[in-house]
Amino acid sequence: MRVGLASVSTISLALGFGLAGGQSQTASAQNAAFDAASVKRAAAGQRGYSIRPLPGRLSAGNVTVKLLIAEAYHVHDFQVSGGPSWIDSDRYDIEAKAAGDAPPGAKELRAMLQKLLADRFGLTVRHESKEMPIVSLELAKGGPKFPAASHPEAPVQFQVAQRQRIVAENAPLENLTEVLTWLLGKPVVDRTGLAGSFDYKLEWAPDEIQLSADEAPPQTDGTKPSLAAALQQQMGLKILSQKGPVDLIVVEKAERPMAN
Repeated sequence: MRVGLASVSTISLALGFGLAGGQSQTASAQNAAFDAASVKRAAAGQRGYSIRPLPGRLSAGNVTVKLLIAEAYHVHDFQVSGGPSWIDSDRYDIEAKAAGDAPPGAKELRAMLQKLLADRFGLTVRHESKEMPIVSLELAKGGPKFPAASHPEAPVQFQVAQRQRIVAENAPLENLTEVLTWLLGKPVVDRTGLAGSFDYKLEWAPDEIQLSADEAPPQTDGTKPSLAAALQQQMGLKILSQKGPVDLIVVEKAERPMAN
């Protein structure tokens, strides 16, 4: 996703650490643990938060336990329920380092974060599947209006600006569905059938489908289409509201950590 973030939220999620989806892990990931970790209450009055996977370590600032759980279990925060109310209000700074010279991959980092939450916060969870509103991303009439990546050997570039502009180079559609899930507050399922990586730009004016009830829309010049219209006009895609099974993480137990 997914960094910094009063205005962009956790875009480290969309960039590889926590693409929401399946829960499978390798045996090595299941046994992974950070070699050392510092957990401290964040200073009061800060705005925004960050969760940054870095080579060989994880750095998180001013983050709630609920958001950490979402990262650790590869879901969005609206898929985390239960537990004491403080997991969505208390904020923490975390610095954690893995042992060895080889940086761990995304699955290993998620497993290490799960272990840290269990050890330091006494966290226990269970998985549930529930029928909930979802959004289906599909091809519109006429098909896609964006090309395959011009440089498929290059690194993925995926930038989100002010929740009204996306610029992607050599990016799979899972990056787009991840950010749409974050914007719409519902799981977005890719049903386009398009595989591979693509180059595209998407610009729109935020409207009621992506704004919370107490949130004022950002200033725009009035010339940009809504998100749904922009997807169809600029990319040849459409979004449809449906219902489907959604994986939920239910917190059974959580305890405030002892001071370092």
